[in-house]
Amino acid sequence: MAVEVQPPPESWAAWQMFFEAHAAVCARLEAALQAGHGLSLRWYDVLLQLHAAPGGRLTMRELGRAVVISKSGLTGLVDRMQRAGLVERSGDPDDRRVVHVTLTPAGAETYRAARADHRTTVAERFLAHLSRDEAVVMEQALRRVRDENAG
Repeated sequence: MAVEVQPPPESWAAWQMFFEAHAAVCARLEAALQAGHGLSLRWYDVLLQLHAAPGGRLTMRELGRAVVISKSGLTGLVDRMQRAGLVERSGDPDDRRVVHVTLTPAGAETYRAARADHRTTVAERFLAHLSRDEAVVMEQALRRVRDENAG
């Protein structure tokens, strides 16, 4: 049986504000990407990860580890993105269990076009509300939380 942890009230308030701010900013990002590019935040996340990968290519397993928004339903998401012409799937001739996902030229162009709106929305809806010192403290604290919980 788990023992209930009793952090101070300000810690719970920090958690609640993180949770609410994350939801609010992600909703704005989703709306901007949908309006400007017909992309969900999940599609943008896949395009971002592939764009950052060497040769614009990852295995499905690597892509599953890399995506941030949601790992569930990734196979179906990649299927839909392939039908939209943004990515290609290919098998590995040396290992039939491995499937590669590659960013297509259309996917790369879509990512480049959407990146400007993504960055503008993040800057306006999140970064503009933090001082430089607050951003540094927040980055350090959230990195510790992420690293402690990465698995």
